[in-house]
Amino acid sequence: MLTELVLENFLFVREAHLTFGPGLNVITGETGAGKSLLLEGVKLILGKKGKAGLVLPGAAAAKVHAVFDLSRVPGPRAVLDRLGFTNEETPASLVITRTFRPEGSDKIFINGILATSSALKDLGRSLMEIHGQNEHQTLLQPETQRRLLDRTGGDLHARRLLDLRQAWETRQALQRQLDDLEERLQHGSRRLADLEDTLRVLDGLDLRDPGEEEALRHEADRLSHAEAIASALQTGAAALGGSDDQVGAVGLLRRTRDALFDILPHAPDLAPLHGRLESLFYEVEDIDKDLRAAAEAVVFDPERLAWVQNRLGEIHRACRRFGTDPAGLLALREDATREMAELTAPDSTREQLRTALAQAQARYSELATATSSARRQLAIQLQKLVSQAMDGLGFATAKFQVEFRPLDPGPEGAETVEFLVGLNPGTPAGPLRKIASGGELSRVALALKRVLARGDDLPTLLFDEIDAGIGGTTAEAVAASLRELGATKQVLLVTHLHQIAKEGDRHFTVVKSVANDRTEVTINLVQGRDREAEIARMVGRTDDDGRAFARSLLARSPGRTPIKPEKSRTTAKN
Repeated sequence: MLTELVLENFLFVREAHLTFGPGLNVITGETGAGKSLLLEGVKLILGKKGKAGLVLPGAAAAKVHAVFDLSRVPGPRAVLDRLGFTNEETPASLVITRTFRPEGSDKIFINGILATSSALKDLGRSLMEIHGQNEHQTLLQPETQRRLLDRTGGDLHARRLLDLRQAWETRQALQRQLDDLEERLQHGSRRLADLEDTLRVLDGLDLRDPGEEEALRHEADRLSHAEAIASALQTGAAALGGSDDQVGAVGLLRRTRDALFDILPHAPDLAPLHGRLESLFYEVEDIDKDLRAAAEAVVFDPERLAWVQNRLGEIHRACRRFGTDPAGLLALREDATREMAELTAPDSTREQLRTALAQAQARYSELATATSSARRQLAIQLQKLVSQAMDGLGFATAKFQVEFRPLDPGPEGAETVEFLVGLNPGTPAGPLRKIASGGELSRVALALKRVLARGDDLPTLLFDEIDAGIGGTTAEAVAASLRELGATKQVLLVTHLHQIAKEGDRHFTVVKSVANDRTEVTINLVQGRDREAEIARMVGRTDDDGRAFARSLLARSPGRTPIKPEKSRTTAKN
């Protein structure tokens, strides 16, 4: 779960340090107070793309920093292991930091290791799920509804879906191969002529090793410089071994060694020096012999050089003609030979592809049928659970149904999913996208999330004003539902309703004020009298009676326990 969120020089926030806990964490404040800044910070931590304008004017950089406790959630730890970002010393701890420059560039660190945005997005999906007005709109899309239904099937259904996608990809690949063959057969005669010409050149070239061209280049270079190589070797040998009229290095070393040997009886302390001279003498003498042998081995072969240069020319002309390198020539020869065989014996190849395609289609159809059957079973359970959840959210007679409609076969199956709701007695259920208002859609989304939360391991849920368009007893029902959800998940919630705010295990307020042409944003963890005052403000009664009413609301909230005092007050200025 998310335990800390730090914002520094972020938008118009100078510094903010929030500490979150398990259960329901509520964030309240007047409209425009700056609650959206916290949401933006969380979204950036989860992998949202950065942009220019995130840095406080006048500051060099902005920072968003978050700490997560993963001790009870294996999912994110598995992602960290796969990506290579596990903290070996404290594997249950995760620290994510993003820094932003004014022009929009940013750096991402996961557990202190520089990371990419794609890695952060991958990790973010296992840390938290955000539900706001935009996310609620995606709930109206059939593909989103299908994914939500599939999520209720667990690992077994996930593996079935993976097998289905792989079967579809196999079928499509075979279909493309068959289509390509059919198209080639339509232009068979012209293509055969092209292939014959290609194979004539490549067979004549008879290139068998992709490394032949490089080896020939080295050989041509050596042959063309044979005279210079031999001359250099001979010069070196003469300098070491000497000649009839000049003593070489070997002879000089021999004289020095022998002279030193003669005086050893009188200067025994020079024995080590004599030993070094003797070793040097033998080493230089061996080098002299090797230089002479290498000089004698130099090959002067103009005919071989001419053949090598001609062979290189043939290879280079073929590479230019076909626009590839020597390795590509080998692959081209293999492909041309195979295609020639297909075109000269098309019936057998076509039948093989048709047989393989039929088998792949049968496999896909089998999996698609099994997937459809599984989805219908999942739908029965989902209808029951969501209807029950909606009943506790102020939809006393609501019906939730899942409708299937046939669809052209694809990687996700052969049906589309449509969520239907009936919100009033005596009226048939209709598509969610046509029936539900904004407030109703928020409550349906909450009902779905409560059901889905039972089967996933996402540790944290963030709701942005899920209370839009509701009030009264409906708000109380939503509050009770969120309280129950907070018993199993960490919930972060932005709300304008006192009915929901009073249920928070932790309550933060965001207040914006302007003084001396400067904006100040204060974020407080409120408790005791401060919390009573905030609830009274949300009720709209800030007098003594209002505070007493707020106190009674907090006292009646089941499961609320006193919060231990801690420093969580931050001030931001611009």
